[in-house]
Amino acid sequence: MVKIAICDDETEFLDLLSDSLDSWCRAHQLTLQLYRFTNGDELISAHRAYGMDLILLDMIMPLLSGMDTARELRQHDPHVPIIFLTSSPEFALESYEVRTFWYLLKPLDEVRFHAVLDSWYEVHKASMAHFAARTDSGYQSIYFQDVEYLEAQNKNVLVTLKDGSVISIKEPFHQCETIFTVEKGFYKCHRSYIAALSCVEKFGKTSLFTKSGAQIPISRDNYANFKDVYFSYMFPQE
Repeated sequence: MVKIAICDDETEFLDLLSDSLDSWCRAHQLTLQLYRFTNGDELISAHRAYGMDLILLDMIMPLLSGMDTARELRQHDPHVPIIFLTSSPEFALESYEVRTFWYLLKPLDEVRFHAVLDSWYEVHKASMAHFAARTDSGYQSIYFQDVEYLEAQNKNVLVTLKDGSVISIKEPFHQCETIFTVEKGFYKCHRSYIAALSCVEKFGKTSLFTKSGAQIPISRDNYANFKDVYFSYMFPQE
């Protein structure tokens, strides 16, 4: 399943875009969960609540423009792919400020649009990496993008997912350290905890809070390095 949000103040174009996305997903045998919006504020709220895999955004909209919407999205999520769809080429250069994935002009060229979606999907599949973890009931696939944090507990490790569920895995914590690395978007902030950087809402010198409200300790020796790693993740250099 792929979760895609489309935002445009023209409902007719939303219908056209919906049909084209549905066609592309059928061709790739993908289940589409589509979110439609006519203003940026609704899109921002929905992305924070549900977490989109891809955002298709009109550049010229009343109230909150596409660029302002993208800037707001980037404050909370530096990595979600954004494709701008607009009738004007004049904002193409400016769009790179928010690290846009692609910039397409209206009217929609479906062949080109589907080619861009193909490029995005190759990147998306790579982000769906997972590992097979041992549990009491056998091996279970855990997707890195679903993980909020890990906690060492006796000989097991508790893996808390973004949906609130918890999986107890029979893996040594030191082995999890080699799997859930900074390169995959994780950081060992305490001897018993590894946190997903994408889930950090705020932090201080002794603890961080995830977007779900969980409080995770940060060891004193780790704070300075955690801060550097977190800001490098949130504000990657071009």
